[in-house]
Amino acid sequence: MDYHKELITVSQKLIPDFELSPEQSFHKQPFIEKLSPYISHLLDSDFQKLVQIMYRIDVSEKEFALTLQPGTEKVPEKLAEMIYDRLCLKAEIRAKYKAK
Repeated sequence: MDYHKELITVSQKLIPDFELSPEQSFHKQPFIEKLSPYISHLLDSDFQKLVQIMYRIDVSEKEFALTLQPGTEKVPEKLAEMIYDRLCLKAEIRAKYKAK
């Protein structure tokens, strides 16, 4: 099932400051590479906003906390991957129920 359009819609709604275009590739790795600098910026300058985004996307609070543990490497990339996985699930579910 193609849920590309729904992924864009969900992403734009839940991460409004993160610019996405309909032409952008939504394969996992390019998405993570594009989102990681934004996540890094939020970690450094607006942690509360990051927490709000994670909450709105419904990323597991436990996984989020574990990723933020001292000594964890590539935190922005890991958080971006969690966001991508959750957005894909949301988009897939929305596309599925819209089709019915």
